[in-house]
This record gives sequence, structure tokens and C-alpha cells, in this order.
Amino acid sequence: MTTLIELAMLQNFEPNTEIYSAPPGSLNKSNANREPVRIILVGSAMGINLIIKILHRLGFAEVGDWSKPQAYPNSDKLMSILTKWIRH
Repeated sequence: MTTLIELAMLQNFEPNTEIYSAPPGSLNKSNANREPVRIILVGSAMGINLIIKILHRLGFAEVGDWSKPQAYPNSDKLMSILTKWIRH
């Protein structure tokens, strides 16, 4: 069942074709105009999983591209991290 928030996100989301995932350590002279950007989700396990699934349905990232949830420092929350490579 799709929630109102998911519907609103789907209607307003425009994928950026300049964003792609690249393997770590792949920066070289031909990639000089690219940089890694990290997206961090912080919250409960249920909240993080929901956002990851929504972003997957929107075509932003594969579910397996996110790190496994781990403890967020000095908190009872969890975090999951995704690295996307952008071209500028």
C-alpha cells in the first residue's frame, strides 16, 4: 500500500542522470571532475528501511548499495550510509 508521502515523493522526483555509483578508489585523471557524496540516514531500523525502499522505488539507489545499519554515535539511533558519485 502506497502512503500519501510516497505518492507525493513519486510525483515530485526527477532522477538526475548525472549521478551514478562508482567503485571506491576509482578516482583518476579521467574522473577528476567527479566527487563522492555521502547520504546518511539516521533513525530507527524501521524508518531507515522504509526510506531505503522508497528511494529504491524512485530509482535513486539499489537497496544493497546502502551500508548495513549500525549504531549512530552517542545515540540510541541507527544509521545507514550510501555513497553516490557526482559529476561536476
